[in-house]
Amino acid sequence: MDRSPPAMKKPNPPSSEPGIELSSLTKAELVARLEALPCAPRHTLETCPAQSLLLELRTQHVELETQNQELRESQQRIEEARDRYSDLYDFAPVGYVTLDGQGCMREINLTGAAMLGREREEVIGKPLILWLREESHDVFYLHLRRVRAGEDRVVDEVALRGGDTPRHISMVSAAIGEGREEGHACRTALVDITRLKKKELELTHSRQQLRELSAHLDLVREGERRHIAREIHDELGQKLMTLRFAVAMLGTGPDTPVQGLPQIKASLLRQIDDTIEAVRAIASDLRPAVLDLGLAAAIEWQVQDFRRRTGIACTLKMSEEEIALDDERATAIFRIVQESLTNIARHADAGKATLKMARSGGRLLIEIADDGIGLSAAALNKPRSFGIAGMRERLLPLDGTLEISSRPGRGTKLKVSIPLPGE
Repeated sequence: MDRSPPAMKKPNPPSSEPGIELSSLTKAELVARLEALPCAPRHTLETCPAQSLLLELRTQHVELETQNQELRESQQRIEEARDRYSDLYDFAPVGYVTLDGQGCMREINLTGAAMLGREREEVIGKPLILWLREESHDVFYLHLRRVRAGEDRVVDEVALRGGDTPRHISMVSAAIGEGREEGHACRTALVDITRLKKKELELTHSRQQLRELSAHLDLVREGERRHIAREIHDELGQKLMTLRFAVAMLGTGPDTPVQGLPQIKASLLRQIDDTIEAVRAIASDLRPAVLDLGLAAAIEWQVQDFRRRTGIACTLKMSEEEIALDDERATAIFRIVQESLTNIARHADAGKATLKMARSGGRLLIEIADDGIGLSAAALNKPRSFGIAGMRERLLPLDGTLEISSRPGRGTKLKVSIPLPGE
């Protein structure tokens, strides 16, 4: 009888049926199956079920780590993009605000809150109309009504409260969700157009000044034509007629005494000299010939003529070096000085005046001052001050500047600056 011990049963290896998925097993089940796997020395890596399972688990672990890393990187990119777009929203050059159907602010960026002069937390939930000037209330209500009516893009101008001068804002709104689910909410862009409105007003004012100046120049031109015509008729015409008559009568009478010829000759010469002087005066009014000698000589002649005509003491200070200018610049400076001295003579009631001309930093600087009655700010800025407007127009094509400072009873100072060519 065979007394050999009964053979021990080997534990069944885990089923390797294709229907079992490792991912569906719990950790305890995976450990139990690993412990039950036979790994005899005769098994290789390829044939050992435990090693194969371990390799598969490690592969899945690596894949999961890779996926987790990709998810973390994606999350980081999303957070960076969110921060970037949040900064773009908050620090945009225009204000962005989300309004509900009643015009209350649900959201607003930092730029929009700064326009209102408050912190963002202080304005959320409050009606935007609280920050609008009273004259803009009807415009705002009509704006919201047009948004509710379904207009794609609604644009209006309103004025914000605060300060002595209003801030002009352009509102551009579009409805959210076609105005149904969101309860007629809209997103609105607030664009500060205060500077633009100021420039627009300045441009309108400038155009009005130019129209008035043009009309004034037409009147001045016609007046100059009448003056020249009268000078030619009254001065030249009469003198030439007298001269012709005297020449015609010279020696025609049979009893003309020979001894009277010297007196007649002297009289004719005086009339000829007067005629020449009249011609020079008319030509000087049109364009002074002294300008051909240079600007310094022309200014010096002008100051001497001013002293002679008005009796006002005028001091001239110029650098000794000759300042060479082209005809356009020299004529403009000469006419500006002429206009300034004429204004002193007519309106300043001054006892003395000073004119300085020098080169500095590549520019020609001219300063004309008097000790007269001065001007108020309103007088300096009055729209029909054609003398000042004419000076500015002369300097404009030369890229020059004009500054006038004056106070009642303290005199007036005028500063002109133009760039010198080639410097």
